[in-house]
Amino acid sequence: MEDSKMDGARVSGRRLAAVALSLALAAGGLGLAGFRARMRPPAPSTSIITYPAAAQVSDFDLMTGELAARERRGEHPKLVFGSSELAPNQAGPAHPARLFTNGRYAIDAAVMGRAGTADLWSAIEMGAMAPRVSDRRMVFFVSMQWFMAYRKPEKEFPAVFSEGAYRAFMENPDISDGLKARITDRMAEYGVDRRAGSTALGGIVQEVDGWAAGLAADLRRAAGSDPVDAPGAQSVPVRDASKALGADEQAAQPRTPSGDPDWATLFSRAEADARSRSAGNADGFYDSWYKKRYRRWEEGARSTWKAPRDGSYFSRQELDDFKMLLEVCREAGIEPLIVIQPVKGVAYDKTVYTAEVRERYYDMIRGAAREARVSVADFSDREYDPLFLRDYSHPSDLGGAWYARAIYSWFATGEAETARAF
Repeated sequence: MEDSKMDGARVSGRRLAAVALSLALAAGGLGLAGFRARMRPPAPSTSIITYPAAAQVSDFDLMTGELAARERRGEHPKLVFGSSELAPNQAGPAHPARLFTNGRYAIDAAVMGRAGTADLWSAIEMGAMAPRVSDRRMVFFVSMQWFMAYRKPEKEFPAVFSEGAYRAFMENPDISDGLKARITDRMAEYGVDRRAGSTALGGIVQEVDGWAAGLAADLRRAAGSDPVDAPGAQSVPVRDASKALGADEQAAQPRTPSGDPDWATLFSRAEADARSRSAGNADGFYDSWYKKRYRRWEEGARSTWKAPRDGSYFSRQELDDFKMLLEVCREAGIEPLIVIQPVKGVAYDKTVYTAEVRERYYDMIRGAAREARVSVADFSDREYDPLFLRDYSHPSDLGGAWYARAIYSWFATGEAETARAF
């Protein structure tokens, strides 16, 4: 939640900066087109984005450009959508965003989300990306937190909204006008109104927002900076494919003779890593989070989350958004893998979101996925596995390994492997 508030403030700041700069450039007779035309060509990136910043996910050109650059280097990026669980650095090296990079395996993970990107955001991005990728199989991590009664999409959605992605979504001829209209109406409910004739200044605001979303990247490029650099982003260096792998690189991405990930080694190391980082408590929380934040999280959850009088612990509106995402997939020819994530049972049991309440959520997501006839990797039975999650809902290195194995097996065989084989 703190990240979302900060991202919202950054969006407002970018808008003001964009307006000021647009006026300045207009006064100088340059304008945006001239500004971009005079920028130096972008240098090849030396990094791979493993978790984008808000300024990056809201810049469609940057995200598609990063994807194209990875393909040119011979990688095999597959689109992975979700939110904060996609951040790999705190989890560990077995997290799919770090494990599947640099063309070491048959697939690479291209993370397309971050904190604040929920169902509606992903529906737009998926529809926008579909005509631009050769492989329309996409992974989507769905989170219970999006559906809980305290959700505030009107604060979070504008902070990550991408004008470029929305325009590309609307230009996708495979998506019906009716679905486009419903997506646009829902955006307006969340504070981004792009309905025809919504305001007299709507067109100007739209142009400014579109410019503001990419302004930071443009300025960094004008200064010669690597376009993947941004506050809050996570990345790994691009490996020189002409050089032999070092011992550390081979250890981080072990392979079998057939070239597949060496899952036995990966799981053994991931479990040892998760165990060592949670040695100070019996519930598997990473000690760094447990000591500094767990009590505050628990106190906040108990004071903020109240049992609703009507029994509606979960948002029907967010469920509608999830179903619209599945509709976008069907119409745009996308084959999704829905990853159902657990939450930390020992933590949530101390709140109004008890095991019985949480099961309603899992059933709701399973039902929607079953109705849409899409693949599911269901990890809801791992709520009480102490080493699966490092905090209240984010994967440990071991949890990341399970997610990575499910993703890899699904792309390889069409079936997501979730069984406890190690």
